[in-house]
Amino acid sequence: MKVNVAQVRHRSGESIYFDLTEDFSPFELGTETFSFSAPVHVQLQVINTNKAVLVKGTIETELKVVCGRCLEPFDYPLNLPYQDEWVFPAQATEELLESALLLEKDDVDITQRISEQIVLALPMKFICSEDCRGLCLTCGVNLNQTTCSCKEDVVDPRLAALAKWQAND
Repeated sequence: MKVNVAQVRHRSGESIYFDLTEDFSPFELGTETFSFSAPVHVQLQVINTNKAVLVKGTIETELKVVCGRCLEPFDYPLNLPYQDEWVFPAQATEELLESALLLEKDDVDITQRISEQIVLALPMKFICSEDCRGLCLTCGVNLNQTTCSCKEDVVDPRLAALAKWQAND
């Protein structure tokens, strides 16, 4: 995913819009592999502020994931704000280079930066819906699709004393 900033590079206050779409490859994060069920769509406004280039926009896509409760696959939509700063070599300081991208040429590949934003926006666990009931702890049936006849108030024997304590109150 490349952006050409030649039009705004030498003109302070100038801005340009980009509407980019690209298919991203699956990526691994920990022990899980994530693939995209839709192309990554990026809309950007690139503004020359004289000291740097400010980049604002949105990232939209969908990931194929597995619900952390019921273990069913589903598409997880992402709609993220994106903001970045690209610095000209003449204005680059060590402090700026920690967070900003060095703008050495007119063609800027933003694939890595977009991927980072997607990874940072992922939740710890994916849940298919707020109403997801998950799996039965005893028999393992998906409680969203069927009911089971397992006894619900099975108490861990190590915690049985606590149940008696509450009843005495």
